[in-house]
Order: sequence, then C-alpha cells, then structure tokens
Amino acid sequence: MEPIKIGWLGSCLDGPGGGYDKIHRLAFDQAVEAGVLDRPYEFVLHGEHGLPRGSAKNATDGFKYLVDEGCIGIAGAYSSDNAITCAPLANELRVPLISWAGTERLAGEYCFRLGNGDVGGDAALCVAWLARNGYTRVAVLSEISPNGEEYFRYFRQECRRRGISIAAVESVPQNPTNLAENLDHLRQVNADALAYMGYGMLAAQGHLRRALDELAWDPPRIMSTAFMWYLMGFDLFEGWVGIDQFDPSNVLAQKFHDAFVAKHGASPPMWPNAIPVLAYDTARVLTEGLFRAPILSGPGLKTGLESIRFMPSATGGPRTHIAGAPYEHGMFRGDWLLYGRVRNGKLEFEGLFEPWE
Repeated sequence: MEPIKIGWLGSCLDGPGGGYDKIHRLAFDQAVEAGVLDRPYEFVLHGEHGLPRGSAKNATDGFKYLVDEGCIGIAGAYSSDNAITCAPLANELRVPLISWAGTERLAGEYCFRLGNGDVGGDAALCVAWLARNGYTRVAVLSEISPNGEEYFRYFRQECRRRGISIAAVESVPQNPTNLAENLDHLRQVNADALAYMGYGMLAAQGHLRRALDELAWDPPRIMSTAFMWYLMGFDLFEGWVGIDQFDPSNVLAQKFHDAFVAKHGASPPMWPNAIPVLAYDTARVLTEGLFRAPILSGPGLKTGLESIRFMPSATGGPRTHIAGAPYEHGMFRGDWLLYGRVRNGKLEFEGLFEPWE
C-alpha cells in the first residue's frame, strides 16, 4: 500500500532526524504498534520561513508544496501570523491544518487548533494570577503584533472584570529601539506588578532580561504563553511567571519522556518543557484522526479529527483531554493552560487555574 503522507510546515524545528522529528515519529510508530494505523506513513518536512522574519508568501507556498506532494493533513503554521495567512488556503484546498496558534482568527472548516496558548485564555489567567496574589495595580508592556493586539484587548477586559487598575501601558514593536526606557516609564508609576502581553521575541532574544538588568528592576511579573519561549534558554526568563502547558504530575507526559529516552537514549530537547509534549500530542492527534477518517483524504481526515472525544492529553494538567466536533476545532479541554515560573535558571510548576467565584 502507498503510505499516508503527512506534512510538517515549519514544525520540524530541527529538520529530518532531529529531536522533534523523532517525537513525531515516536507517536506514529506507537500508533502502528497499537494497531491504530494499519498502513505505512510518510512525513514530508518543509521549512516555513514565514512571518514575522520571513514572508507570508513563504508560508503559503510551503503549504501548497505539501499539498502538491500528496499530504492529506498538515501540522504547522505555528505562529499566529502564519496561521492567519495559511487558514484560507487550508479551507480552499480542503486539507486540514493543525496549528499551535493562539489567535482566534485561525478559522474555517479545515483549521484545527492545538493551541500553544490562547489569546483570551492567556489574558484571563494572567489577571487571575494578579488578583490571587493581591496585585491591584499593574503596568503593562503591550507588544504591537497580531498576538499583542488581541492579548491587550482581552487583558483590559479581564482587568475591568476583576477590579484591577492598569496603571500604565507602554506599546512597543517587536524590535524596540530602547526597551529599557520603555520599562523605566512603567517602573516610575510604582505599580504592584508588571505584565507582558506579546508573542515573545522580546524575551526569547534576551531584550527583556537585559533591560530589566540594566534598570536593576525585579518586580513581580507575569507574561502570556510567550513564556514558553523558555526553550531558547531558561536564564532569559529568570523571575518571570508565565502561562505554561507542562505539568510534571501529568502521567502521560512522563510516559512520553520515558518512551523517548528508551528509544533514543536521551531526553527530548530542552527537557523539561512543554514544547516536546505538545509536539507529541500533535502527532498523536493526527494518528487518531486518521484512525477515525472514513476515507484517507483531506475531507476524510477532517471528519476523523471532528470525531475525537476525551482523548487523554500529555499537554497540560492530568485531567486535560482533547476533542473535536463539527465547527468546534479548538481541541484542548480542561486544564490545558497553567502557570510556570523560572527561578534560579530552572522551570518550576506554579500551579493550575483556581476558580475565583
């Protein structure tokens, strides 16, 4: 039989044979061994080179290339910029796209989201953390980006709901000319805490760490799922609390780690962190969708993904599960977003969301 072809658009991260490619293959090999997949599979990897550093054309050209290669499902277009760009193409070509984007603008019959965050959910959890810790005045570093604009809209709404005052806002591009000056403006209002609402390049490239060190400012601080750029180095996120998806008490996450070590003799990339676990669940969701597909085509896989219910998740807290339904394509359920902290260069579990009523 010809193999089932699955495309990875920019999601291979380190190329064929790299750590993330091994994660995807682990999930598919486990599905073959369990009888979930009854025919061979083939991965087609394509570097995205999309926004914000590349171009929208690179992302859409990559999607079309994978479709032309015969892929009936594609995972990737992981950033909100590229998810927004590729979504209309997925709907037009009738090939499911599974993205990690947090934007609510990833929409359509063939767009599925295993969010590496959620713009509205991130904001709500950040404000819940502020309220739980008694911080009633917050200074906000608001990034000008697709995510940043959505984040701040929800953040402002949640602050109003919880009675938290936004003492000051500094709007900055993804490549600010003097971030220390922006942060100093926020410091001068003497707020109780600092919040960063953005995609995360300011942190991943070390700008936030250097600016805070320059000011010798160490406020209580929280950020969105930009926090999970800690895969670029935990030291860059020292002192930050952020929205995370790694819970060390999730048995499935530990089983994934153990299976990866047994097969490859080493831990997944940058372990412990949420990204390898999310990559594993992405591949698992594809195998489950293929199992349920009435026909091995793009529309068939779409139907299969919409048929998943209460699939255990390695991502998030122990009770997190995954599901789909027609016109309901945000697939995580339960405690899929939680809190992490970086302290002394190490990732710590900060806790789950707690009901506030």
